[in-house]
Amino acid sequence: MDINDVARNINAAKGIGTIRLGFWLNKKPDKTPGEKAAAKAFLKTFWGTLGITLMFVAALFILTGYVMSGTKSGYDGDCAESRTGRMENGQVRYVKNELYYVDPETIGLPAGLPDGTNVNLYFDENGVVLAGENADELNAIVESRVILTMAAMVAMVLVLIVFAVVAKKTFGKPWFQWLQAIRGAR
Repeated sequence: MDINDVARNINAAKGIGTIRLGFWLNKKPDKTPGEKAAAKAFLKTFWGTLGITLMFVAALFILTGYVMSGTKSGYDGDCAESRTGRMENGQVRYVKNELYYVDPETIGLPAGLPDGTNVNLYFDENGVVLAGENADELNAIVESRVILTMAAMVAMVLVLIVFAVVAKKTFGKPWFQWLQAIRGAR
């Protein structure tokens, strides 16, 4: 493979062609001092980027597991069905073919819930309400964990961008200069 062919390929393919070119340069037997420096800089940049990316993927899996572990799948006991109700005038209002009201304290909820609070209700086979839970509280917990995950993802992207800039200005500089040289040598 001729260096000019590689230069044409890198301009055509970009991304993966650049990586292929870096590995090709490392395998080239008779390198000039500039090519040796570029090959070494490529490896530092490549393995650094790969390491940071894999670390972030692992962190993302952990954060996703954290978000999912906090989600409650519902009532812990046996129930035949569940419905959603809403606080209205100090009572939980729900519809089950007809409009019903139930006292929040009888289903394990505090009496002082504000009107409009969403409540998950769980029923037995006879249609009797067994338990209730504050759905707004559960949703807020999951929402805060999702926001944490999104903030972490943004931070990860920013770290990768900063790494790219730092690499281009410091330890990866010979690699990027060599790329510019062969791109201009067409």
